[in-house]
Amino acid sequence: MTDRTVDDGSDGPHPEAEQAVGDGRTKYVEVVTVGGDRHEHGDSYVREDAGAFYVSADSGFPPARTEVYHKKDLARVSIEQHHSACFVTTAVAGEEETLAALRGFRDGSLRPSPVGRPLVAVYEAVSPPIADTLAAHPDARTARVVRRLVRACAALARRRERAGPVVTAALSVLLTALYVVGVAIAAAGHLATAVAECVGN
Repeated sequence: MTDRTVDDGSDGPHPEAEQAVGDGRTKYVEVVTVGGDRHEHGDSYVREDAGAFYVSADSGFPPARTEVYHKKDLARVSIEQHHSACFVTTAVAGEEETLAALRGFRDGSLRPSPVGRPLVAVYEAVSPPIADTLAAHPDARTARVVRRLVRACAALARRRERAGPVVTAALSVLLTALYVVGVAIAAAGHLATAVAECVGN
């Protein structure tokens, strides 16, 4: 089994966690052990040394809140930068509060589920050019509609965090549906803009 929780009794960062992975911002981390165990961490900081990865929600990597994955025990490690995957949200409503709420729903509900995981994968594959179009035409009808949807989804995601199990489940279904609708509207607007630009040229 992977040695997960580090607790050596000290309050400082783990002494071996010397090299940050990426740019020091939070990541989505998926770890699969050679035994087939799968562990996911959203909004986490990552460090590594020659023998292990260190994952923590605290950028100071306190031992009591740091999980250690020894490389010899791992089959695969996937580390994704959060901000780079929120293309459409960043393009139409870049407020950090909105981004944080939707990232929380994505990583806490969509990514772990069999239905949500492929939706996220499709979104991350197709959304960069769509986001570029939205950012280039912020006053276009599509951008305004998507912006309203994004902000409504963020409000629902924040409400979901405080809700009971039944309401949480209902809001998860609603948010997933709005997620699909928002991407579809954004994609349609992107295609319409591309066609108009081609005709204009």
